[in-house]
Amino acid sequence: MHKFLLLIPILFLTGCATQRYPWEGYDNSLYAYYKHPEYKQKYIEKLNHIIVDAEQRGVKVPPGIYAEYGYMLYEAKSYDKAIVYFEKERGLWSESAYFMEKMIRDCKTMLANKLAKAN
Repeated sequence: MHKFLLLIPILFLTGCATQRYPWEGYDNSLYAYYKHPEYKQKYIEKLNHIIVDAEQRGVKVPPGIYAEYGYMLYEAKSYDKAIVYFEKERGLWSESAYFMEKMIRDCKTMLANKLAKAN
């Protein structure tokens, strides 16, 4: 009986440890981008690779990756594309909904302003 009680925490911790996301070197690319902002395009490509790879394999995209990629698109003034990724983040990670909704509203405002200037 004591052996069984000792196994419960081990099984619980093992179960938690198996939930892994395909980060694929995200931390290294983020660090390189922060240290060398001229590597921005490489960083964007890395984010895209993480997303495409996870979606093709049918696994969850790690938390924040859709949002980060969306923000890179936002900075590039690709507001319509940014909305797509903010919506994906909100749909996959419900705890991000408040912030993603704000980013989506900001994108829509920027799109409206861009359209108004064009006319």
